[in-house]
Amino acid sequence: MRTVHVVGLALAACVATTPAVALDINSFRAEHHLPRLHVSAALARAAAAHARDMAARDSLDHDGFRARIAPLVKSAGAENVAWGCAAADCVYRVWAKSSGHRENMLMRNITHYGLASAAAHNGRRYWALELGN
Repeated sequence: MRTVHVVGLALAACVATTPAVALDINSFRAEHHLPRLHVSAALARAAAAHARDMAARDSLDHDGFRARIAPLVKSAGAENVAWGCAAADCVYRVWAKSSGHRENMLMRNITHYGLASAAAHNGRRYWALELGN
């Protein structure tokens, strides 16, 4: 299992670079000739719990990643986190431009994912993407 660099981003940077076509993890993987991932309810719950926790603490991190993901995956797992984007399309675009986040989204040995976001008291939106098999 691997984590990736924590990325803080400004919403304005994402909005300025977002083309008309929406990006999601499966369209990104298709561009790289990789199979689609399936949504996992368990990974989505883990992502939601972590996004809520980051928002409650107003802290971008991977705290508890190994404990959170270990019971949910057979062998491979990864996590991307970010803050600042209002929509999933934006956060996927930001991750696609970051080598470590991009590598996670293009892992060949993952089959499932869960994505979630939560807003902090100051309005900052935190995102968590859990990936596994």
